[in-house]
Amino acid sequence: MKVSLVIDGNYLLNKDVFILYGMKTLYSDLNTLLWKDMTTLTRMYAYDNIYFVSDSKFRWRKDIYNDYKGNRHPDEKIDWSTVYRLYDVFKEELKEKSNIHMYEVDWLEGDDLISYIVNENNIRGISNVIMAADGDIKQMVKFDLGLEYINVMHNYKFSDEVTYWPMKHNIFITEMNKRAGNSLFDMNEDNEFLNFLEELEYKTKSKEVSAEEVLFCKMVSGDKKDNVPSVYYKNNRGIGATGSLSIYKLYKETNQEIIDFDSDNFINKLTELISYSKKVTDTTVNDSIKENLIRNRKLLKLDEKYLPTDLKENLINKVKIY
Repeated sequence: MKVSLVIDGNYLLNKDVFILYGMKTLYSDLNTLLWKDMTTLTRMYAYDNIYFVSDSKFRWRKDIYNDYKGNRHPDEKIDWSTVYRLYDVFKEELKEKSNIHMYEVDWLEGDDLISYIVNENNIRGISNVIMAADGDIKQMVKFDLGLEYINVMHNYKFSDEVTYWPMKHNIFITEMNKRAGNSLFDMNEDNEFLNFLEELEYKTKSKEVSAEEVLFCKMVSGDKKDNVPSVYYKNNRGIGATGSLSIYKLYKETNQEIIDFDSDNFINKLTELISYSKKVTDTTVNDSIKENLIRNRKLLKLDEKYLPTDLKENLINKVKIY
């Protein structure tokens, strides 16, 4: 069973910046702490491949929605130009490491790179430990018994660490333990990975997530962190987390199949359900809900098919899967 470590470099950077700023040693110790983190993470398990991804300075999603992440303002007490200069040095050093694949692609966010790497790995039956804290990455937290992979998201910190697991992940652990015990091939490797997962669950706080529910609710309620709006507002109030969860449960009660987020049929059904639950009778408002759902899907669903064609081609050409 092959396993990759996928690291969100911008999360690692920001975590270390605020730790060191509090200690008043930010500019002198940033490189040291980044390398200390990398050493800790890469020694947690004998990963087959290690990927480190970083955001581009520009975001393609702003062409879809101009206010995307418009609510984010850097802490003015920090000299970010010096921070990013030090980070650039660190990334150049990473490129010299033969066991680490460092990727940064113009106009793409780290989440775009993570989702592409993870999905391509999954097609090959490769599991992923994703070191990140971004809620959007929970879309990637899943398992497949047929392809024999599992993706978990590890929120790496010095303390109070959290690992996010796919819903009913113990089914995967139990089944893979049975298969490892019945096979002479790669038995030691499989057992080592399963033992690593059990140890990770024991040592960190564990939370199960439904990738389907996460994406559904974000599409409906939007994402305040990224300044993505809700699909429907009444009296300046959008659909919040509780409301979107209620709509998800109602959708699942009336539609038993696994959701195909890419289908027009799903968008149409969801538009009707939101209109029904919010007692919308104005057809122009219904049309607006549908357009907003399509916009939020493009902004929030991590899938290269929603990238502009030139960026998708650039991603595929630059990011190599090993």
